[in-house]
Amino acid sequence: MEFTEKALVLKVGRFREADIWLRLFFAGRGMVTAFAFGGSRSTRRFCGCLDQLVLGTFRVGSNRRGTYKVLEEGTLLHAFPGLRSDPRKLGLVAHCLKFVEAVQVGSQGAQAVFDLLLETLGTLEKSEVGAELLPLLFKAKLTFEQGLKPDLTLCVRCGRPAWDHAGADHEPTQYACASSNLGFSVERGGVVCTSCCDLSFDAQDEPFSIGAVRTLEWIGESRPADWPRLTLAPEMRRQLGRVVDRFVAYHLGLRWENGMYRKI
Repeated sequence: MEFTEKALVLKVGRFREADIWLRLFFAGRGMVTAFAFGGSRSTRRFCGCLDQLVLGTFRVGSNRRGTYKVLEEGTLLHAFPGLRSDPRKLGLVAHCLKFVEAVQVGSQGAQAVFDLLLETLGTLEKSEVGAELLPLLFKAKLTFEQGLKPDLTLCVRCGRPAWDHAGADHEPTQYACASSNLGFSVERGGVVCTSCCDLSFDAQDEPFSIGAVRTLEWIGESRPADWPRLTLAPEMRRQLGRVVDRFVAYHLGLRWENGMYRKI
């Protein structure tokens, strides 16, 4: 089965002198590994396309037995020069690409993740996003796009409103860490109200402030273009980081270790 579709190149490697394998993320299909035979020598079929962090349109077929995909042709659309010239930004991009690869998004959710990834790369190419924030924001947003957005309105234990939304500011650009004895249940995927925390605080729950709840809500509603204006106090960043990391580990089975995501 042959198809032509837009994709972002996540990873590239050689397996023979002139042949290349690529891991591509397609807008309508998700992750695909394909082989470009003679790719390192062909300037006509793959001009500028066979490199990591390249957006292109690719024509893909299969071998005769249909056991693997073969890259037939590629057209370069964008090579993100503003990212390639900045080692710091490339490091942040690498973290995002590794997360996309580890999540193994199927065709059903591919378009939303593809759009999120491209907007994240475009935003980072034009603007500054803190090194401490971008992996956190991208990881949380992609996880939410997989249908795992936590319930931040009702207490996951008693079912009552978890906190007072009256006058809530959904633009948490400069939140200090508002003290509160709210909690976040990683297992149940939501906020634990003050009353339930006072009665019995589960050791598996994470302490969570009202400011952190508002920020997590904002992340769910925001787009990558909004991220450069977000600044967080160190304590709130630690709260959010612990909650997002544990949430991803529990619900997606992924943990960041030694520069890569591991299945747990």
